[in-house]
Amino acid sequence: MSRGLRSLALLAAAAGLLGASALAGSWALWIAAPLAVGLLAAALATLRGAGPGLPGWILVAAGSAWLFGVLLLASGATGAALLAGVAGAFGLYTGGQASLAACVPAPGHRLPAPRSLRSTGAAAIDESMRWIWGLTTRLSPQRDLTGQVEALRAVATRNRAEGILRNPAAAHLAPPALEKVSLRRVRVPGAGRAEQLRFESEFVPRDPEQREAYLDFQPDRNARAYLWRHSDGPRPTLVCVHGYGMGRIALDARAWDVGHLHGGLGLDLALLILPLHGPRAGGRRSGAGFLDGHPLWTTAALGQAIWELRRLAGWLRRQGAPAVGAYGMSLGGYTTAVWASLDPQLACAVPMIPAVSLPPLVLSTWSHTSRSRARAAGLTPELLSEAWASHDPLRHRPRVAPEARLLLAGLVDRICPPLQAHALWEHWDRPPIHWFPGSHLAPFGRRGMQDRLDAHLRETLLGERGVSLPLTRFRR
Repeated sequence: MSRGLRSLALLAAAAGLLGASALAGSWALWIAAPLAVGLLAAALATLRGAGPGLPGWILVAAGSAWLFGVLLLASGATGAALLAGVAGAFGLYTGGQASLAACVPAPGHRLPAPRSLRSTGAAAIDESMRWIWGLTTRLSPQRDLTGQVEALRAVATRNRAEGILRNPAAAHLAPPALEKVSLRRVRVPGAGRAEQLRFESEFVPRDPEQREAYLDFQPDRNARAYLWRHSDGPRPTLVCVHGYGMGRIALDARAWDVGHLHGGLGLDLALLILPLHGPRAGGRRSGAGFLDGHPLWTTAALGQAIWELRRLAGWLRRQGAPAVGAYGMSLGGYTTAVWASLDPQLACAVPMIPAVSLPPLVLSTWSHTSRSRARAAGLTPELLSEAWASHDPLRHRPRVAPEARLLLAGLVDRICPPLQAHALWEHWDRPPIHWFPGSHLAPFGRRGMQDRLDAHLRETLLGERGVSLPLTRFRR
């Protein structure tokens, strides 16, 4: 859908919205007018080729118009509601198309059916979440950019002096064995009975600039994981690492399809709650401070996640698990990639829709004004890259066996774009990769992805090296 067609579609949506309000009465005009103005502004911005945040604003305006149609329907104005609903749908489709137009495919691949409702809807869902995350950064207190830049420069200088840029594994000390744990049986809605494992993290951030502030956040000092283990003794265990903003076990268990992995494949499972997430967020939004706070909290939180995963894996092995594998989603995929560079004993490592290079992803959620202020203060992607070197998967070298690696990625991913997964694929010496035709939050083609994952887990973690399932056309 060309830029001109998108502009015309938005103009038509604005006209339809005004027509619907005229049919409903003057009260509706007060609601419809600002929405119509928003769509008209989006049409003009689209024609001019405005920046990366435009698709999100189009979707917000169009979604509001669609909700306006629902309000008209509830008031009894059926004809006006239909017209407003059609106008909103036009806008939503156009916003999704605008998002797809900004999606750069992975080399050697094309966007699947770029004009279809499926691809457009998948992109629109991701783009809406990007807009929400951007809104939270805009509503957050203004950053002390000068103080942050000074701290980042100190860390970058130290990383260069200590060789962390060349050997980031040196920044991750081997953690002590996990011995003191608390276990209790809990019921997880939709996922049956599990064991809740709790232990003291004992992690201390490496960088002194934010060490005391990070350690003062008490809710994060105790690690928490949930275990699904079979009653007939230890089995190969898959450790699942959730994504940013997750960490609510009832939802995470559904996202990981615990019933299939535990009951269908017969694996034992361990789901670790990442630092600053879920019950470790201290009543704040899950994940608050992990990617949207002081940049050194990002380093501390990821260092803590790796520390706790290594302790958990060691404990599982001492409990008798014959093999331990890692499976991470989004931010968890990033974490899994780093973990796989530190623990050669992992039987498999599967990053799914992974974040790979954090600086561009984090900065893309900032407003244009915030990015301009950051550049003026010296907060650049290059500085973040050097300060965050200790947890950059593209600086680490994978230590998990080549045949144990598998990547799962979405061709329409607008949160962790396809180029991110492609970069990790190249860095990991081109292991098997399965491209599914969906996005980050709309994994269309999930069945094919699940079949490919199952085959990999049977061959590696379960040790069944027989004939694997056929490769799909999305594998490169």
